[in-house]
Amino acid sequence: MAPQYPNLLVITCHDLGDTLGCYGTPIHTPNLDAIAGQGALLENHFAPASICSPARGSLWTGCYPHTHGLMGLMPRGWQVDVDRCPPLPALLKDAGYESHLFGVQHEHWDPRRLGYDAIHDLPSEFCDDVTPAVVDWLRARADADAPFLAAVGFFDPHRIGLASQGYRPDLLNQPPSHFWRDVYTKVDPAAVEVPPFLLDTPVQRAELADFYAAIQFVDRQIGVITRTLDETGLADNTLLMFVIDHGASFLHSKGTLYDGGTKVACMVRWPGVIPAGQRVAGLTSHVDIVPTLLELLDLPTPAHVEGQSLADVLRGGDAPTRDYVFAEKNYTQYFDPQRMVRSERFKYIRRGIRSSIFDFVLTELEMSAPSFRNNKDVFGFYSCARRTEEFYDLDADPAELHNLAEDPAYADTLNALRAALDRHLDATADPFRDLRISPQMPPDVYAEMKRASRAR
Repeated sequence: MAPQYPNLLVITCHDLGDTLGCYGTPIHTPNLDAIAGQGALLENHFAPASICSPARGSLWTGCYPHTHGLMGLMPRGWQVDVDRCPPLPALLKDAGYESHLFGVQHEHWDPRRLGYDAIHDLPSEFCDDVTPAVVDWLRARADADAPFLAAVGFFDPHRIGLASQGYRPDLLNQPPSHFWRDVYTKVDPAAVEVPPFLLDTPVQRAELADFYAAIQFVDRQIGVITRTLDETGLADNTLLMFVIDHGASFLHSKGTLYDGGTKVACMVRWPGVIPAGQRVAGLTSHVDIVPTLLELLDLPTPAHVEGQSLADVLRGGDAPTRDYVFAEKNYTQYFDPQRMVRSERFKYIRRGIRSSIFDFVLTELEMSAPSFRNNKDVFGFYSCARRTEEFYDLDADPAELHNLAEDPAYADTLNALRAALDRHLDATADPFRDLRISPQMPPDVYAEMKRASRAR
Protein backbone atom coordinates (compact mmCIF):
# COMPACT_ATOMS: atom_id res chain seq x y z
CA MET A 1 0.00 0.00 0.00
CA ALA A 2 1.45 3.37 -1.02
CA PRO A 3 1.83 6.06 1.65
CA GLN A 4 -1.08 8.51 1.92
CA TYR A 5 1.36 11.39 1.85
CA PRO A 6 4.46 11.70 -0.33
CA ASN A 7 7.86 10.97 1.09
CA LEU A 8 10.08 13.97 1.76
CA LEU A 9 13.81 13.84 1.05
CA VAL A 10 15.60 17.06 1.98
CA ILE A 11 19.32 17.26 1.16
CA THR A 12 21.38 20.09 2.59
CA CYS A 13 25.03 21.06 2.12
CA HIS A 14 27.38 23.34 3.98
CA ASP A 15 28.64 26.60 2.51
CA LEU A 16 27.88 26.05 -1.18
CA GLY A 17 25.93 29.24 -1.89
CA ASP A 18 24.57 28.89 -5.41
CA THR A 19 27.78 27.70 -7.09
CA LEU A 20 26.09 25.26 -9.49
CA GLY A 21 25.82 24.91 -13.23
CA CYS A 22 22.06 25.50 -13.17
CA TYR A 23 22.70 28.86 -11.49
CA GLY A 24 25.09 29.96 -14.21
CA THR A 25 28.45 28.94 -12.73
CA PRO A 26 30.86 27.24 -15.17
CA ILE A 27 30.98 24.07 -13.09
CA HIS A 28 30.04 20.50 -14.02
CA THR A 29 27.07 19.55 -11.82
CA PRO A 30 24.88 17.38 -14.09
CA ASN A 31 22.93 15.60 -11.35
CA LEU A 32 21.83 18.74 -9.56
CA ASP A 33 21.16 20.45 -12.87
CA ALA A 34 18.91 17.50 -13.72
CA ILE A 35 16.91 17.89 -10.49
CA ALA A 36 16.42 21.57 -11.30
CA GLY A 37 15.25 20.68 -14.81
CA GLN A 38 12.79 18.10 -13.48
CA GLY A 39 11.15 20.50 -11.04
CA ALA A 40 11.42 24.11 -9.90
CA LEU A 41 14.60 26.11 -9.32
CA LEU A 42 14.35 29.18 -7.07
CA GLU A 43 16.63 31.67 -8.79
CA ASN A 44 16.69 34.27 -6.02
CA HIS A 45 16.53 32.30 -2.81
CA PHE A 46 18.05 33.71 0.38
CA ALA A 47 19.02 32.50 3.82
CA PRO A 48 17.94 34.69 6.78
CA ALA A 49 21.43 34.29 8.25
CA SER A 50 24.85 33.50 6.85
CA ILE A 51 26.22 31.12 9.45
CA CYS A 52 25.10 27.55 9.87
CA SER A 53 22.87 27.15 12.91
CA PRO A 54 20.71 30.29 12.52
CA ALA A 55 20.22 29.61 8.80
CA ARG A 56 19.32 25.95 9.31
CA GLY A 57 17.03 26.83 12.19
CA SER A 58 15.04 29.05 9.83
CA LEU A 59 14.99 26.37 7.14
CA TRP A 60 13.45 23.79 9.49
CA THR A 61 11.10 26.04 11.53
CA GLY A 62 9.89 28.74 9.12
CA CYS A 63 10.96 31.42 11.62
CA TYR A 64 13.70 34.03 11.79
CA PRO A 65 16.70 33.40 14.08
CA HIS A 66 15.61 35.90 16.74
CA THR A 67 12.32 33.97 16.94
CA HIS A 68 13.52 30.37 16.85
CA GLY A 69 16.38 31.11 19.23
CA LEU A 70 19.48 30.17 17.25
CA MET A 71 21.15 33.56 17.28
CA GLY A 72 24.57 31.94 17.20
CA LEU A 73 26.14 28.57 16.51
CA MET A 74 24.77 25.48 18.22
CA PRO A 75 28.27 24.17 19.14
CA ARG A 76 28.79 27.46 21.02
CA GLY A 77 25.73 27.05 23.21
CA TRP A 78 22.74 28.16 21.16
CA GLN A 79 19.82 25.88 20.36
CA VAL A 80 16.46 26.09 18.63
CA ASP A 81 13.49 26.70 20.93
CA VAL A 82 11.58 23.53 20.04
CA ASP A 83 8.59 24.51 22.18
CA ARG A 84 8.12 27.92 20.59
CA CYS A 85 9.07 26.86 17.05
CA PRO A 86 8.66 23.10 16.53
CA PRO A 87 10.83 21.97 13.59
CA LEU A 88 9.41 20.19 10.56
CA PRO A 89 10.08 16.62 11.85
CA ALA A 90 7.94 17.37 14.91
CA LEU A 91 5.21 19.03 12.82
CA LEU A 92 4.86 15.95 10.59
CA LYS A 93 4.34 13.42 13.39
CA ASP A 94 0.55 13.76 13.51
CA ALA A 95 0.41 13.03 9.77
CA GLY A 96 2.14 9.70 10.36
CA TYR A 97 5.59 10.57 9.06
CA GLU A 98 8.69 8.73 10.22
CA SER A 99 11.56 11.21 10.39
CA HIS A 100 15.17 10.09 9.91
CA LEU A 101 18.38 12.09 10.19
CA PHE A 102 21.45 11.22 8.15
CA GLY A 103 24.51 13.36 8.73
CA VAL A 104 24.65 17.06 9.59
CA GLN A 105 22.24 18.97 11.79
CA HIS A 106 23.18 22.14 13.64
CA GLU A 107 19.95 23.07 15.36
CA HIS A 108 20.10 21.28 18.74
CA TRP A 109 22.75 19.42 20.71
CA ASP A 110 20.25 16.55 21.05
CA PRO A 111 18.68 15.93 17.60
CA ARG A 112 15.97 13.76 19.13
CA ARG A 113 14.39 16.94 20.48
CA LEU A 114 13.89 18.12 16.91
CA GLY A 115 11.37 15.33 16.37
CA TYR A 116 13.47 12.73 14.58
CA ASP A 117 12.45 9.12 15.13
CA ALA A 118 15.89 7.82 14.17
CA ILE A 119 19.37 9.35 14.09
CA HIS A 120 21.55 7.17 11.92
CA ASP A 121 25.06 6.49 13.18
CA LEU A 122 27.59 7.16 10.41
CA PRO A 123 31.41 7.06 10.13
CA SER A 124 31.46 10.79 9.35
CA GLU A 125 29.28 13.55 7.93
CA PHE A 126 31.17 13.65 4.61
CA CYS A 127 28.89 12.99 1.68
CA ASP A 128 30.61 9.73 0.68
CA ASP A 129 29.89 8.31 4.15
CA VAL A 130 26.34 9.66 4.32
CA THR A 131 25.23 8.57 0.83
CA PRO A 132 25.74 4.78 1.20
CA ALA A 133 23.71 4.78 4.40
CA VAL A 134 20.90 6.71 2.72
CA VAL A 135 20.95 4.39 -0.30
CA ASP A 136 20.81 1.22 1.80
CA TRP A 137 17.99 2.65 3.87
CA LEU A 138 15.95 3.69 0.81
CA ARG A 139 16.27 0.21 -0.68
CA ALA A 140 15.19 -1.41 2.57
CA ARG A 141 12.02 0.61 2.93
CA ALA A 142 10.86 0.91 -0.67
CA ASP A 143 7.58 -0.88 0.13
CA ALA A 144 6.94 0.64 3.57
CA ASP A 145 3.47 1.99 4.27
CA ALA A 146 4.36 5.01 6.41
CA PRO A 147 5.61 8.12 4.59
CA PHE A 148 9.06 9.32 5.59
CA LEU A 149 10.99 12.52 6.03
CA ALA A 150 14.68 11.87 5.39
CA ALA A 151 16.93 14.80 6.32
CA VAL A 152 20.27 14.24 4.59
CA GLY A 153 23.03 16.62 5.67
CA PHE A 154 26.41 16.73 3.95
CA PHE A 155 29.40 18.39 5.61
CA ASP A 156 30.84 19.01 2.14
CA PRO A 157 31.80 21.29 0.44
CA HIS A 158 32.75 23.13 3.63
CA ARG A 159 35.81 25.21 2.88
CA ILE A 160 37.31 25.38 6.36
CA GLY A 161 37.57 23.15 9.38
CA LEU A 162 38.03 19.73 7.82
CA ALA A 163 41.30 19.20 9.66
CA SER A 164 39.74 20.20 12.96
CA GLN A 165 37.14 17.50 12.36
CA GLY A 166 39.93 14.96 12.39
CA TYR A 167 39.93 14.07 8.73
CA ARG A 168 43.38 15.35 7.73
CA PRO A 169 45.16 16.65 10.83
CA ASP A 170 48.41 16.72 8.89
CA LEU A 171 46.98 19.59 6.82
CA LEU A 172 46.05 21.81 9.73
CA ASN A 173 47.41 25.35 9.30
CA GLN A 174 48.45 24.69 5.72
CA PRO A 175 46.94 26.75 2.86
CA PRO A 176 44.73 26.69 0.95
CA SER A 177 42.15 26.56 3.68
CA HIS A 178 39.81 24.33 1.70
CA PHE A 179 41.57 21.11 2.74
CA TRP A 180 42.01 18.78 -0.19
CA ARG A 181 40.52 15.28 -0.17
CA ASP A 182 41.94 12.56 -2.38
CA VAL A 183 38.46 11.65 -3.62
CA TYR A 184 38.17 14.99 -5.42
CA THR A 185 39.04 15.46 -9.09
CA LYS A 186 41.25 18.44 -9.87
CA VAL A 187 39.75 21.50 -11.56
CA ASP A 188 41.77 23.90 -13.68
CA PRO A 189 42.01 27.27 -11.87
CA ALA A 190 41.85 29.03 -15.23
CA ALA A 191 38.37 27.58 -15.79
CA VAL A 192 36.73 28.98 -12.63
CA GLU A 193 34.65 32.13 -12.50
CA VAL A 194 35.78 34.59 -9.85
CA PRO A 195 32.69 36.31 -8.39
CA PRO A 196 32.77 40.11 -8.64
CA PHE A 197 33.08 40.47 -4.86
CA LEU A 198 36.38 38.52 -4.80
CA LEU A 199 39.78 39.73 -5.93
CA ASP A 200 40.97 37.81 -8.99
CA THR A 201 44.39 36.46 -7.97
CA PRO A 202 46.13 33.12 -8.61
CA VAL A 203 45.62 32.08 -4.98
CA GLN A 204 41.91 32.92 -5.11
CA ARG A 205 41.52 30.93 -8.32
CA ALA A 206 43.30 27.96 -6.77
CA GLU A 207 40.94 28.02 -3.79
CA LEU A 208 37.92 28.32 -6.06
CA ALA A 209 39.19 25.39 -8.12
CA ASP A 210 39.36 23.25 -4.97
CA PHE A 211 35.89 24.47 -4.03
CA TYR A 212 34.56 23.46 -7.46
CA ALA A 213 36.15 20.03 -7.04
CA ALA A 214 34.38 19.52 -3.72
CA ILE A 215 31.04 20.60 -5.19
CA GLN A 216 31.44 18.27 -8.15
CA PHE A 217 32.10 15.40 -5.75
CA VAL A 218 28.88 16.28 -3.89
CA ASP A 219 27.04 16.28 -7.21
CA ARG A 220 28.21 12.73 -7.93
CA GLN A 221 26.84 11.58 -4.57
CA ILE A 222 23.53 13.29 -5.33
CA GLY A 223 23.42 11.26 -8.53
CA VAL A 224 23.79 8.03 -6.55
CA ILE A 225 20.78 8.99 -4.40
CA THR A 226 18.54 10.05 -7.30
CA ARG A 227 19.33 6.86 -9.22
CA THR A 228 18.36 4.87 -6.13
CA LEU A 229 15.01 6.68 -5.99
CA ASP A 230 14.44 5.65 -9.61
CA GLU A 231 15.55 2.05 -9.11
CA THR A 232 13.37 1.53 -6.03
CA GLY A 233 10.29 3.12 -7.56
CA LEU A 234 10.25 5.84 -4.89
CA ALA A 235 10.92 8.77 -7.21
CA ASP A 236 7.33 9.47 -8.26
CA ASN A 237 6.04 9.61 -4.70
CA THR A 238 8.95 11.52 -3.19
CA LEU A 239 9.23 15.27 -2.91
CA LEU A 240 12.95 15.94 -3.26
CA MET A 241 14.44 19.23 -2.11
CA PHE A 242 18.07 20.31 -2.37
CA VAL A 243 18.93 23.46 -0.44
CA ILE A 244 22.04 25.16 0.98
CA ASP A 245 22.38 26.70 4.42
CA HIS A 246 24.25 29.88 3.35
CA GLY A 247 27.06 31.20 1.18
CA ALA A 248 30.61 30.01 0.73
CA SER A 249 33.37 30.71 3.23
CA PHE A 250 35.18 33.37 1.27
CA LEU A 251 35.74 37.07 1.85
CA HIS A 252 32.59 39.19 1.56
CA SER A 253 30.50 36.01 1.85
CA LYS A 254 29.83 33.65 4.78
CA GLY A 255 29.26 35.54 8.01
CA THR A 256 28.16 38.70 6.18
CA LEU A 257 24.79 39.95 4.94
CA TYR A 258 26.02 40.48 1.39
CA ASP A 259 24.64 38.25 -1.36
CA GLY A 260 27.79 36.15 -1.21
CA GLY A 261 26.71 35.09 2.28
CA THR A 262 22.93 34.90 1.91
CA LYS A 263 22.06 33.94 -1.69
CA VAL A 264 21.78 30.16 -1.97
CA ALA A 265 20.61 27.33 -4.19
CA CYS A 266 17.18 25.79 -3.66
CA MET A 267 15.35 23.38 -5.96
CA VAL A 268 12.29 21.18 -5.52
CA ARG A 269 11.15 18.13 -7.52
CA TRP A 270 7.83 16.28 -7.16
CA PRO A 271 6.78 14.50 -10.38
CA GLY A 272 3.17 15.09 -11.35
CA VAL A 273 2.70 17.98 -8.91
CA ILE A 274 5.52 20.45 -9.56
CA PRO A 275 5.83 21.08 -13.32
CA ALA A 276 9.27 20.44 -14.73
CA GLY A 277 11.55 23.19 -15.95
CA GLN A 278 10.29 26.04 -13.78
CA ARG A 279 12.65 28.87 -12.87
CA VAL A 280 11.08 31.02 -10.17
CA ALA A 281 12.59 34.49 -10.52
CA GLY A 282 10.98 36.17 -7.51
CA LEU A 283 12.54 36.59 -4.08
CA THR A 284 12.17 33.63 -1.73
CA SER A 285 13.54 32.78 1.71
CA HIS A 286 14.36 29.82 3.96
CA VAL A 287 11.47 30.86 6.21
CA ASP A 288 9.14 30.04 3.30
CA ILE A 289 10.16 26.37 3.10
CA VAL A 290 8.15 24.97 6.03
CA PRO A 291 4.85 26.68 5.09
CA THR A 292 5.40 25.65 1.47
CA LEU A 293 5.94 21.99 2.28
CA LEU A 294 3.00 21.91 4.68
CA GLU A 295 0.64 23.42 2.11
CA LEU A 296 1.87 21.05 -0.60
CA LEU A 297 1.02 18.21 1.78
CA ASP A 298 -2.38 19.80 2.58
CA LEU A 299 -1.38 20.12 6.23
CA PRO A 300 -2.05 23.17 8.42
CA THR A 301 0.66 25.76 8.99
CA PRO A 302 1.06 26.74 12.67
CA ALA A 303 0.41 30.36 13.56
CA HIS A 304 3.97 30.94 14.79
CA VAL A 305 5.49 30.36 11.32
CA GLU A 306 6.79 33.65 9.87
CA GLY A 307 7.34 32.64 6.24
CA GLN A 308 4.90 32.58 3.35
CA SER A 309 3.92 29.56 1.28
CA LEU A 310 5.23 29.14 -2.26
CA ALA A 311 3.01 26.14 -2.94
CA ASP A 312 0.93 27.85 -5.63
CA VAL A 313 4.08 29.15 -7.31
CA LEU A 314 5.67 25.69 -7.36
CA ARG A 315 2.49 24.15 -8.77
CA GLY A 316 2.85 26.54 -11.71
CA GLY A 317 0.51 29.26 -10.48
CA ASP A 318 1.04 33.00 -10.68
CA ALA A 319 0.89 33.89 -7.00
CA PRO A 320 3.28 36.72 -6.09
CA THR A 321 6.52 36.06 -4.28
CA ARG A 322 8.14 38.51 -1.90
CA ASP A 323 8.76 42.23 -2.23
CA TYR A 324 11.63 41.85 0.23
CA VAL A 325 13.80 39.25 1.89
CA PHE A 326 15.34 39.80 5.30
CA ALA A 327 18.44 38.49 7.04
CA GLU A 328 20.19 39.00 10.33
CA LYS A 329 23.47 38.60 12.11
CA ASN A 330 23.89 38.35 15.87
CA TYR A 331 26.81 36.29 17.14
CA THR A 332 29.66 34.92 15.07
CA GLN A 333 33.02 34.99 16.78
CA TYR A 334 31.65 37.92 18.77
CA PHE A 335 28.53 40.07 19.22
CA ASP A 336 27.94 42.00 15.98
CA PRO A 337 24.22 42.65 15.48
CA GLN A 338 23.13 43.55 11.94
CA ARG A 339 19.90 43.43 9.91
CA MET A 340 19.34 43.39 6.16
CA VAL A 341 16.44 44.00 3.80
CA ARG A 342 16.77 43.31 0.08
CA SER A 343 14.44 44.01 -2.84
CA GLU A 344 15.09 42.74 -6.34
CA ARG A 345 17.34 45.73 -7.06
CA PHE A 346 18.39 47.33 -3.76
CA LYS A 347 19.86 46.25 -0.43
CA TYR A 348 19.99 48.02 2.92
CA ILE A 349 22.11 46.83 5.88
CA ARG A 350 21.83 48.35 9.35
CA ARG A 351 24.61 47.62 11.81
CA GLY A 352 24.27 47.81 15.59
CA ILE A 353 28.00 48.46 15.89
CA ARG A 354 29.90 50.78 13.57
CA SER A 355 32.16 48.42 11.64
CA SER A 356 33.63 47.50 8.25
CA ILE A 357 34.06 44.29 6.31
CA PHE A 358 37.58 43.88 7.69
CA ASP A 359 36.35 43.66 11.26
CA PHE A 360 34.89 40.25 10.45
CA VAL A 361 37.18 38.90 7.74
CA LEU A 362 40.41 39.15 9.71
CA THR A 363 40.09 35.50 10.70
CA GLU A 364 39.40 34.61 7.08
CA LEU A 365 42.55 36.44 6.02
CA GLU A 366 44.55 34.59 8.64
CA MET A 367 43.43 31.26 7.16
CA SER A 368 44.36 32.29 3.62
CA ALA A 369 47.67 31.69 1.92
CA PRO A 370 50.40 34.23 2.80
CA SER A 371 50.60 35.44 -0.82
CA PHE A 372 46.94 36.40 -0.58
CA ARG A 373 46.99 37.65 2.99
CA ASN A 374 49.95 39.94 2.28
CA ASN A 375 48.55 41.27 -1.00
CA LYS A 376 48.04 45.01 -0.54
CA ASP A 377 45.43 44.98 -3.31
CA VAL A 378 43.04 43.16 -0.96
CA PHE A 379 42.95 46.20 1.29
CA GLY A 380 42.21 48.47 -1.65
CA PHE A 381 39.51 46.22 -3.09
CA TYR A 382 37.26 46.46 0.00
CA SER A 383 36.39 49.61 1.89
CA CYS A 384 37.84 50.00 5.38
CA ALA A 385 35.29 52.70 6.28
CA ARG A 386 33.28 51.86 9.38
CA ARG A 387 29.56 52.53 8.94
CA THR A 388 26.28 51.80 10.68
CA GLU A 389 24.37 51.82 7.38
CA GLU A 390 25.06 50.37 3.94
CA PHE A 391 22.96 50.74 0.81
CA TYR A 392 23.61 49.16 -2.58
CA ASP A 393 22.17 49.38 -6.08
CA LEU A 394 22.55 45.73 -7.06
CA ASP A 395 21.95 46.35 -10.75
CA ALA A 396 24.86 48.78 -10.96
CA ASP A 397 26.98 47.15 -8.25
CA PRO A 398 26.28 43.40 -7.88
CA ALA A 399 29.50 43.01 -5.89
CA GLU A 400 28.18 45.37 -3.18
CA LEU A 401 31.40 47.34 -3.00
CA HIS A 402 30.09 50.92 -3.32
CA ASN A 403 28.06 52.10 -0.36
CA LEU A 404 25.45 54.67 -1.46
CA ALA A 405 23.95 55.35 1.97
CA GLU A 406 25.10 58.99 1.86
CA ASP A 407 24.27 59.60 -1.81
CA PRO A 408 21.34 62.09 -1.98
CA ALA A 409 20.25 60.67 -5.34
CA TYR A 410 19.13 57.49 -3.56
CA ALA A 411 17.58 59.11 -0.48
CA ASP A 412 13.96 58.20 -1.31
CA THR A 413 14.77 54.58 -2.08
CA LEU A 414 16.96 54.28 1.00
CA ASN A 415 14.15 55.62 3.18
CA ALA A 416 11.72 53.11 1.64
CA LEU A 417 14.01 50.22 2.58
CA ARG A 418 14.61 51.66 6.04
CA ALA A 419 10.84 51.70 6.53
CA ALA A 420 10.48 48.15 5.18
CA LEU A 421 13.09 46.93 7.66
CA ASP A 422 11.39 48.77 10.52
CA ARG A 423 8.07 47.11 9.66
CA HIS A 424 9.77 43.70 9.67
CA LEU A 425 11.41 44.36 13.04
CA ASP A 426 8.06 45.33 14.52
CA ALA A 427 6.11 42.47 12.93
CA THR A 428 8.56 39.83 14.22
CA ALA A 429 9.21 41.50 17.60
CA ASP A 430 12.90 41.63 16.81
CA PRO A 431 14.92 42.86 19.82
CA PHE A 432 17.21 44.63 17.35
CA ARG A 433 14.55 47.38 17.25
CA ASP A 434 16.25 49.04 20.18
CA LEU A 435 19.34 46.84 20.48
CA ARG A 436 18.08 44.94 23.49
CA ILE A 437 19.98 41.86 22.30
CA SER A 438 22.05 40.84 25.28
CA PRO A 439 25.77 40.49 24.57
CA GLN A 440 25.76 37.47 26.87
CA MET A 441 25.78 33.88 25.73
CA PRO A 442 22.56 31.87 26.25
CA PRO A 443 21.86 29.98 29.47
CA ASP A 444 24.35 27.28 30.25
CA VAL A 445 23.09 24.43 28.11
CA TYR A 446 26.38 22.65 28.64
CA ALA A 447 25.31 21.77 32.18
CA GLU A 448 22.20 20.13 30.75
CA MET A 449 24.30 18.31 28.18
CA LYS A 450 26.59 16.97 30.89
CA ARG A 451 23.67 15.77 33.00
CA ALA A 452 22.12 14.01 30.01
CA SER A 453 25.45 12.45 29.13
CA ARG A 454 25.88 11.08 32.64
CA ALA A 455 22.32 9.74 32.56
CA ARG A 456 23.09 7.77 29.40
